[in-house]
Amino acid sequence: MRQSAVSFKTEGLTFEGVVTQPDEGTGPWPGVVICHPHPLHGGSMDNNVVLALALGLVEDGFVTLRFNFRGVGSSEGEHTKGEMEYQEALGALDLIKAWPDTNDRIGLVGYSFGTSVVAGHSNLHSEVEAIALVSPSFKTVEGTPLKQSKIPTLITTGDRDRLVDSEQLDAELASFEQAPQFKLFDGVDHFWYGQEARLVPEVSRFFTEQLK
Repeated sequence: MRQSAVSFKTEGLTFEGVVTQPDEGTGPWPGVVICHPHPLHGGSMDNNVVLALALGLVEDGFVTLRFNFRGVGSSEGEHTKGEMEYQEALGALDLIKAWPDTNDRIGLVGYSFGTSVVAGHSNLHSEVEAIALVSPSFKTVEGTPLKQSKIPTLITTGDRDRLVDSEQLDAELASFEQAPQFKLFDGVDHFWYGQEARLVPEVSRFFTEQLK
């Protein structure tokens, strides 16, 4: 695989990221943008889950873009508790769409804090063909405008995740206009340490179904 350091501007701020793509083969490929966990708790584009998804999806024929939200690493700006972070997610989507080796099939995945950005802003939803939410909080699922959307969605979490009781989710999932796919992993907590290899095939399967 090939990795390229990139930067992009959104609303006057410059953000850093990494595009990873297959070395060779029958491109162009679908693109997937990955949004990282909470910046105030050490979250960045080099998080274990983000890296596993970024590299694993490439193995299955996707181009991925992971990036740092505002105030993280060399990305400019200051953390806004998820209020403005959708702007750099839009910028990242613009970049992956313009990348010479991607086609017009684009997915968006968030992990933890990243799910609140992805799920909470409907202007992101119209830009992609599929969305995956990894370990969202109950509040994120409860309040998402995705409930009124027809966009294919995957929600996946662990049965030991303290941020969401998987039983709570049942009623919320039933309230979606188009029922999301849901995968509960046994023995997995919020951080997925040592469990990343179980997560990646599920996310890849979903995006393969929706984007290829």
